[in-house]
Amino acid sequence: MKTAKNLPVFNISNFQDYNECMEFDSSFYVRNFNDHIKENCFIEKPHGHDFYLMLLITKGSGKHIIDFHEYKIEPGAMFILSPGQVHQWFLSPDTDGYVLFFTKRYFLQDYTRSKLDSLPFFKSTFSIPYLKLEASANEVVGNIYKQIILEYQSHLLDYHQMIRIHLNAILIELSRVYSDTNIEGKAYNYELLQLHRYESLIDTYFKEHNGLSFYADKMNISSKQLSYLTKKVVGKTPSEMLMERIILEAKRLIIHSDLSISTISDNLNYNDNSYFIRIFKKYCNKTPDQFRNTFSSQKLF
Repeated sequence: MKTAKNLPVFNISNFQDYNECMEFDSSFYVRNFNDHIKENCFIEKPHGHDFYLMLLITKGSGKHIIDFHEYKIEPGAMFILSPGQVHQWFLSPDTDGYVLFFTKRYFLQDYTRSKLDSLPFFKSTFSIPYLKLEASANEVVGNIYKQIILEYQSHLLDYHQMIRIHLNAILIELSRVYSDTNIEGKAYNYELLQLHRYESLIDTYFKEHNGLSFYADKMNISSKQLSYLTKKVVGKTPSEMLMERIILEAKRLIIHSDLSISTISDNLNYNDNSYFIRIFKKYCNKTPDQFRNTFSSQKLF
């Protein structure tokens, strides 16, 4: 059996040695994006992280690839990534903006878990991690970023508490924009919380291929209620959401590891390798080997 090469998964402390002007803090980070990418060259390759990332582009061009989906780098592009997502960017030299990291622990010092869970965009698998901000929203969010940077540099009394107030303001502003552009954003908070519970259960148990009733029982609702919930909020059946998570994991392993396809099949609890290949081809229109060769030839990862 081959040993998988390791995909880098960074935490906030990985960036502090490159940021001597700021206070060391393993739960929060903010900086102008151009300075960030110049001093952290190790992030040019595909990587993941264990924190939330919020990136506003104010200048430049290129593309940002997040879990095999390509997004345009341009002024007003807002990227909102969750822990666990794999991404890579290709940027013009003049690209700039503001980048901010924070951990769940940092946010929960002043706000509740339900507040974070009710946000429509911080889900690693199913929510769209991209918004295109119109001029008015772009100005509002950009100004809040500037206030956060000033607070972070000032070290005034309770500055981290003030930062969290500004951070919450950005999240509210982005939630408003997201609600206008995405189906999931239009859902009621209760429905979002229930959907997030299902997504969390999928992340925990997807390799076991449990049936719909397993997840419904975990949520103390009926299978019919679960189906109604997912169709209403994201327009997908619970089974489709589960399979999307399995396929995403398969793609990550195919591209970001040197494991054989049969080993990946075993890793995902498919005892029949040929069946796994058929399932993958059904959803991706390529066999796993074709998918690996396509990305290798494109040199995107």
